[in-house]
Amino acid sequence: MVGKRKRDDDFFSSVWDDLDYEDLSLHHFILSEPMLEVRDCGDVIKVLVEASGSEASDVAVEKVRTKSIEIVLKYKGRHIRKRVELPAKVRPTDYEIRLKNGVAQIVMRKA
Repeated sequence: MVGKRKRDDDFFSSVWDDLDYEDLSLHHFILSEPMLEVRDCGDVIKVLVEASGSEASDVAVEKVRTKSIEIVLKYKGRHIRKRVELPAKVRPTDYEIRLKNGVAQIVMRKA
């Protein structure tokens, strides 16, 4: 029994030694999502979205409803579509998008 256990340990240690950690980092890169934060600031609502590698033309708001918005952006070379629920009703036509230091800020006036 002891001899068999030793062979099993050797097998699993060789599996861990052969594992390439660079592949795992690529997997994490592909599955990562941009960070998102919604702030209620009195008469406006601010949505902050991580937009690393994006330019101002890469960030757009597609659908604005009274209680949700749909954001399309380029994040780390990929196109991402996010639907964000809002804490209060907003005006569908009154919003502004700013991009600074890899963070997109969407400011909307409350209804």
